[in-house]
Amino acid sequence: MKGIFILCAIALSVTLTPARGQATGPQYRQFFFNPYLSNPAFVGINNRAEANLVYRQQWINFADAPVAMGANFQFPTSNRVALGFNVFSEKQVLLRNTNFTATFGYIVPIAANQSLRFGLSGGVGLNKLDLTADELNTNDPVIANASGNNFYVNGNFGIVYTNAGLKLGFALTDIFKSNSFSAGSFNELKLSNLKNRLYSASYKFDLGVMGNVSLEPYVLYRQSADGLQDAWEVASLVYFKNKFWTGGSYNQNNGLALFLGMNVKEAFRFSYSYEFPPFKSGFTSNSSHELHIGIKLGNKKSKYAAKTSRGAVPIYGDVENDVVIPEDESQEVIAEVESNEANQEVESKAVTRAPQNNSVIPVEEKSIGDPDMPSGGKIHQKRFVVSNQLHPVETEAPIVVPIVALEKEPVEEIPVTPANAEETDRKAPKAPSLKPNEAFTMTRGHHYVVVGVFGVLDNSMRFTKEMIGKGYHVNVALNPENDMYYVYIDSTFDEEEAKKVRNEYKRKNLFKDAWVFTLE
Repeated sequence: MKGIFILCAIALSVTLTPARGQATGPQYRQFFFNPYLSNPAFVGINNRAEANLVYRQQWINFADAPVAMGANFQFPTSNRVALGFNVFSEKQVLLRNTNFTATFGYIVPIAANQSLRFGLSGGVGLNKLDLTADELNTNDPVIANASGNNFYVNGNFGIVYTNAGLKLGFALTDIFKSNSFSAGSFNELKLSNLKNRLYSASYKFDLGVMGNVSLEPYVLYRQSADGLQDAWEVASLVYFKNKFWTGGSYNQNNGLALFLGMNVKEAFRFSYSYEFPPFKSGFTSNSSHELHIGIKLGNKKSKYAAKTSRGAVPIYGDVENDVVIPEDESQEVIAEVESNEANQEVESKAVTRAPQNNSVIPVEEKSIGDPDMPSGGKIHQKRFVVSNQLHPVETEAPIVVPIVALEKEPVEEIPVTPANAEETDRKAPKAPSLKPNEAFTMTRGHHYVVVGVFGVLDNSMRFTKEMIGKGYHVNVALNPENDMYYVYIDSTFDEEEAKKVRNEYKRKNLFKDAWVFTLE
């Protein structure tokens, strides 16, 4: 009997923010590459259809470390609407969580280069225990209930404000909450308290007059309902001609990570991150790796132009200057662009003659005003406005790990690690050695850090032995009140000590649904 315990590890928190819900799955480190994974309002942010793949291997060389993979498809259907679909699968120890969500995004233009984006995602998830046929053929009511009721509903919501290179985001990462591990049912659907949230801010700007180098710093703050997984992250990316990028980030809980990526022939892009072990984890050789691959499909969609306060001529944004060129000069300017005339000469003509007429040149977007082209240089490299299109600065964007709300009171943390980790915390009491076919009877007034509940002794023993074989100190105790067998990782007469142990395991993403049970 393998999977019950892992329901804890994969918390069913369905995150709103990350577009499919990061609480419902892994928290990706490369937020900048595909922010849709963290906030649904970023769906279609690149203004073109695209498909993305992601693979994350956490804690290399650590047994049963989390592994996640996924794919998503985003496409703008118009200047105002974007749709997205996301699917991912995550494996943690004995549980596999598969999740599918669809996203609807709506864009509201505000002014030149400014917009307000909304995104709403909803879908279903499936928790599957990795059990053999013999293990599925059981009379255990808990296991039978889990195998027949392992679907859950998830959803998330986000808002993003954009202004040229600036992006400010907010997301509710958990509209629904599912109790994935209880004595009565594995999946109990409830409305979330909406306290799982993600805040993000980034700004991309050019360095130097030629615009060949760009810098994009960003900051994230993840807030959890119980406060145990609250964490901030700061990062910075350097882009070279929008073709190569590198950078690094520091996460309060997960430590340091380095990034490296590139665009390949304007059709593909990929980005890799290497994450060092957290400084306080006790792991010295358990790094994490993450790979993103993006495929650009079709041409860019253009946004609606915002109107001036006079309500007359559409104003189209340029990062540095807004330029309006009269219609009667369009052929002259186009000819100069195509013949690569000096930028200053052409720009001077445009600015001088603009007051004569308020119309705008109907030039193809690919000729001038392409957000992919750096500012400066020849005029075809400047992002001033043409062809009734708004040309915003395009910023590359990508987090993160399930968050489960249990108890809200903040408590002091103590280090706790599995037995096969390089350093075992002496402050966390170890359970006594397990004897074959033996279960202890719970002691009244004792506090147990529980990771699983079973209705049949043999199944609880089999599960316990599996965990012991993986290096965890677990044991079984019979609850005389309901005749259920509780698998626990720690027991003590000190309730605060039990909470500390539970919180530390949760913080390290080992047993996210563990809870403290007290036999009165």
